[in-house]
Parts: sequence; structure tokens; C-alpha cells
Amino acid sequence: MRRIPPVRKFECPACRYSDYRMSAREVGEVVPGECPRCGKSMEVVGSEAPEWLEKHLKAISGHFDVVDFVAQGNKLEVEVESRDPKRSFRSLLAELKPRGYMPVMREVDGGLKLTVLRFVRARPSNVAVNVFLLFLTVLTTFAAGYFFIFGDTYRATLFSFAIMFMLGTHEIGHKIAAWRNGVESTLPYFIPAPTFLGTLGAVINIKSPIPTKEALVELGVSGPLSGFAVAVPLTLLGLILSKPDPAGLTLPMTPAIFAIMQIAVFGHVPSGMALNPLAFAGWVVLLLTMFNLIPAGWLDGGHISRGLMSREAHYTLTRTLGFVLFFTGVFFPESPLWFWGFLIILLFRNYHPGALDDVSGLSRPQKFLAAIGLAVFLLCLPVPVG
Repeated sequence: MRRIPPVRKFECPACRYSDYRMSAREVGEVVPGECPRCGKSMEVVGSEAPEWLEKHLKAISGHFDVVDFVAQGNKLEVEVESRDPKRSFRSLLAELKPRGYMPVMREVDGGLKLTVLRFVRARPSNVAVNVFLLFLTVLTTFAAGYFFIFGDTYRATLFSFAIMFMLGTHEIGHKIAAWRNGVESTLPYFIPAPTFLGTLGAVINIKSPIPTKEALVELGVSGPLSGFAVAVPLTLLGLILSKPDPAGLTLPMTPAIFAIMQIAVFGHVPSGMALNPLAFAGWVVLLLTMFNLIPAGWLDGGHISRGLMSREAHYTLTRTLGFVLFFTGVFFPESPLWFWGFLIILLFRNYHPGALDDVSGLSRPQKFLAAIGLAVFLLCLPVPVG
């Protein structure tokens, strides 16, 4: 049977603030200067824990050694110890989550601190919206291929299929990783747009906290890796069906893996090409993969890097990359670097919250996945050609 530590209710006679603490003091005892609100004395007014607090303390005591705690309102903060914090946290999460609560573990002053918060489940998504946006994006990417890029039905259809398939595979990779790690998420939302490409990509919404750093890395790397895995063979097939043409399309940026495939097919990197729609869609997705893997903010690369570093270090990296890209782009105005930097600076002004367990390190498989993510990022970086 799980035993809870001694509980006392403390109250300030001056401001009426009250909380529950781990203490063996006698009822009626007065403790000078203990009120966190007004700084005056606190009096012990009770020795019984409310039902919700007793349940939480029993759960925590079953997985951790409780050193101290304070409970106020419905918020419980507990100093704990454990020989295996990662295992203890996961088993506690599995026990509390069905009750509608989530533990959050942080390192504070060299010790472990648990905060137990109520978890409110998000409402179910309307799948009809996902389906509508899917069909609308198929139409806009076809229209972009027909009116802006290729000018005929067959190649526009091929372009629409290719880019939708690659983007969809990217998002399904995220979806599978979320399901594998017990994270609630939506189906992909494709984003139609009246642009040169007909789309701004696709996203899935994460609807519950990410439990561990390992899950954070898996969620970050799964999408780019899945998209890259289908983009490479489709792009290679598209290049085989393309041909060099000095009067053809000149690509403003060439990802390293794209240049490698050009050399494999043509023996060199052509200055211009009559580009097959599969190759053009692959070129677009490879560049999007590179941008997504920048280790900043809430980008996929930002999730991976947040799993590897502290909140403060990740925020510093995000801001530094944003300003470096922005000011580098000033010297290379023909590239989108300045725009990418501007987006990073604008969108990621707050700290990345990290995982519920922001203490335990990564296991070897997740470190390997992070290394693969870095390799994919480097392969998608633009290289000078000519």
C-alpha cells in the first residue's frame, strides 16, 4: 500500500492565503514569515489532505521519493528523487493521464521538481475540413502547374500529384510518430494558395503535450525523413526524364542532393533544363525540407534541437540563426535567406516549451535519428554550381 508523506494545511491570518505542505507540525502552531503572499506568519490549521491531493501524492509516491511539496488551488509542486527519473516519470504519466492530469518534470537548483496540472482534452477535429482542403489544394497546385509553370494538362497533373504526395508523406510521418508516442494530433491540413506553386505546404496540429525529449526528436525528424525518402527517388526519376537545355529553366538554388543526382544522370550540373514535373516538385520539396530542418523555434529542426539542448540555449540559437539569416540575406538579396530569417525572428519570439520530461536525456536510437536529421539537412542545403 502506498503511503503519503505527512500533510498540513497552512493559512495566513493576515491575508487569508492558504496552502498544503509536507510537514509534521502540530495544528495551531505558528510559523513566522512563511506567507508567500504578504510575508507574515502562517498557522497550521489542519492535518487532513483533500481527496485530490491524497490521490496525487499516492501516485507520485509510487514512482518517486517525495522530498517536499506545496499544493495551492489545484496546482501541486513536488520535489522528488529517483534512481531512474526517466522510467519513474513515464510510469507516473501513464497513471495520471487517464485521470485527466499531466506531470511536468524540470531540474531546479540541481534537484527534480514535479508539477501536476490538469489536462484538458482538445475537441475532436472536423475531418471534413481536412478533406476539403486536400481537394482544394489539389486544384490549386494543378492550376499553378498549368497556368504558371508547364502550360499543359498532363504535366500540370503530374506536378500536382508529385508535390501533394511528397508533402502528404511528410505530414503522415509526423502523424505516425505522434501516434507512436501517445501524442494527440490532427490529420494533415493542406494549405491552398494563389501562388506560383499553388500551396504553402501542409501541417498537422499537435493537440496534447509531448511527453519526452525522445518523442520530441521523433516528431521533429519523422516528417522530413519521410518526405525526403519519397522525394529522392521521384526526383531522380524526374531528372532521368528531363534533359539539359541552356534555354530552359535555371534553378535559383540547387540543393546538394539535387546536384549529386544531376551529376549522376547528366555527368554535370546543367545551367538550364527542360525539367520534368517530378524533378521540379522534388526540387521544391527538398528546399522546403531544408528550411523545415533549420534548428530554430517550432520548425521540425527546432523540435530536434530542443530535444538536445536546454530551453535557454535553444532560444539563443533560434534568435541567433534568425538574425544571421536576415543580415546574410541583405548581402545576397536574390536568395530567400533574408525572408527566412525574418520569419524566424517574427514567429519564434517565445521559448520552446519542450517536453513534459525536460530532464531525462535521449536514448541511443533517438540520438541516431537526430544525426540522420542533420545529414538530411546538409544534403538539402543549397550549393554553388556553375
